[in-house]
Amino acid sequence: MSRRDAYLDAAMRRFVDHGYVGTSMDMLVADVGGSKATLYRHFPTKADLVRGLMERVASTIGSEEYDAAESTASLEEELTAIGRRACSGVWSESAAAVLRLTLGEYNRFPELARTVWESGPTRTYANFHAFVAERERRGEVDVDDPQIAAEQFLGGIVGHQQLKIAFGLAEPPTEDETEARVREAVRGFVLRYGVEAPVA
Repeated sequence: MSRRDAYLDAAMRRFVDHGYVGTSMDMLVADVGGSKATLYRHFPTKADLVRGLMERVASTIGSEEYDAAESTASLEEELTAIGRRACSGVWSESAAAVLRLTLGEYNRFPELARTVWESGPTRTYANFHAFVAERERRGEVDVDDPQIAAEQFLGGIVGHQQLKIAFGLAEPPTEDETEARVREAVRGFVLRYGVEAPVA
C-alpha cells in the first residue's frame, strides 16, 4: 500500500470516529508514521483528504476521464457496465462515510460539499454526457437533455437506497437485487431514448 493510500485509510477511520473537526493531521501522522511534511506533500489540508477519499470512490464508479469513442460494447452493454460501477461505488461504505461526513459538517464547512460534488458526481455526469454524445453520433439514441437522462438513469438505480445505506437504515442490495435494478434502468433508458435500427 502506498503512503498516500495509507493516509486516506487513516483519515477515513478518524473521520468516522472523531468527525471532521475532531480529526487532526497529527493523528494521521501518528497512525501512519512518517512526518507532517510527508503528509502535507500528499494532502496540504483536511479538505484535500476528503477530496482524495471521494476521488477514490469516484474511480470505482468510473468517474475518471475516458474516451467514449473507444467503446466497442453495445448500447445495452455499456449502460449495464455504467450502472454496475455506479452501484459498486455509491453503495460502498467509503461513499456512505463521505456522505455522512459532508452532511454532518455542512453548516460549519460548506466547502466540503463542493469538494465532494466536484470530485465525484460532476465527473460522473461529464462522462455520461460524453457517452450520450457518442451514442447519438452513432445514431443509437436521441436525447433532448443529457443531464436529465443521466439523473434519471443513475438516480433510478442508486436513488434513495444510497441515503438509506448512509443513514444506516439498509444494507447494500445483494448482487441479484443490484442486477435487477440495473437491468430495469437500462430497459427504461433504451425504451425512452433508443433509436430503432432502420428496416433493411
